[in-house]
Amino acid sequence: MVRNGETYSELRDLPGQFLVGFCLGCAERASGVLVTLADQEDAAWFSHALEVAWRAPLGEADEDELIEILEEFEGRTESIDADDPGSRGFSLVQSAMLTVNAIAVHLNPHPGRAEMSGQVLETILGSFDFKLGDGVAVVTRAGEDEETGRLQRLEQAAQDAFVASVRGPRGGGRGEPRPDREFLRRLRASCVPARDEFRGATVSVAELAGWDLE
Repeated sequence: MVRNGETYSELRDLPGQFLVGFCLGCAERASGVLVTLADQEDAAWFSHALEVAWRAPLGEADEDELIEILEEFEGRTESIDADDPGSRGFSLVQSAMLTVNAIAVHLNPHPGRAEMSGQVLETILGSFDFKLGDGVAVVTRAGEDEETGRLQRLEQAAQDAFVASVRGPRGGGRGEPRPDREFLRRLRASCVPARDEFRGATVSVAELAGWDLE
């Protein structure tokens, strides 16, 4: 189960470019899912798009390049059947969408768009937790919190850690604060353990579901 809106309420207090950092963290961790499910050509393209997304907050990607990625994303995913939340296509398209959402939030920062990144990744991982738990639903009594799986809890902890680390930054009279190169380097490095965990889980889910990985 994806957490309710109150959990993401603190995003509304973050400066715009730190919303991008939140989205980039989600996209980086989700790339473990994406590169596992995509074919070789698409995996290479999405990996390039993610690199561009990480450069954008530093001013190292021009707007035309970013818009081109947003437009090409539609063409690369429109033929994929992504209607079934339990399907390979759904997990592939949704994990890929997190990269383009980070770019969209960079171009037009909005807390609701940033929140969507967190919710989408939690949805993917919630589905994986269900599959890895042999598809056994957990009965939750009235008044109890619904139990979440290990992968989803790992993602929630990563999101919470990011928000806690940047809560309340101020510009000190020099305009809106922005994540610098060192901040982004540390953020990306912090995503690696969860990204690799999600990659391994994707392989396991694919084996259980009979998805053919190229």
